[in-house]
Amino acid sequence: MFTIQFKIMRETEKICHLFDDLQQGDCWIGVNMRQVLEGVSNSTAAQKLHEKGNCIWQLVNHIIYWRKTVMIRLQGKNAQPPMPDMYLPDQPDDTSWQTTLAHFEEVYRQLHQMIIGFDESALDKASPMKGQTYYQLLMGCLQHDAYHMGQIQLIKKAL
Repeated sequence: MFTIQFKIMRETEKICHLFDDLQQGDCWIGVNMRQVLEGVSNSTAAQKLHEKGNCIWQLVNHIIYWRKTVMIRLQGKNAQPPMPDMYLPDQPDDTSWQTTLAHFEEVYRQLHQMIIGFDESALDKASPMKGQTYYQLLMGCLQHDAYHMGQIQLIKKAL
């Protein structure tokens, strides 16, 4: 006879686990952010499928922008980060792309730390965004990231 042991996790730990899987782990979607971005060069990242569309680089910066927005809201403020949304540098060279990827990883780590340190009893309280709890804010961020990861994957496959 054997027993299965389960670790009891706090809700914030479960949420972090979902972010971890989406970023770099065993994501239910089948791929994670690191896998989707693996092998993407600066020239591929800057290429658009059509004139009115976004490129991979802009989508990565968009995810950074909204993760930073979520971190600001987790601090009880309703403000935007001090960077443009959908940013594409004037010189989309390899150094800039590597800097963007490093920034992407750093913002992921910062968000992870904020979620782990967030007061779990406040998850069902109103966030600074009207009509939204902190739990909805975090789940919305996961959904947002997964949606844009899918767009990145489609652009990557089409190029």
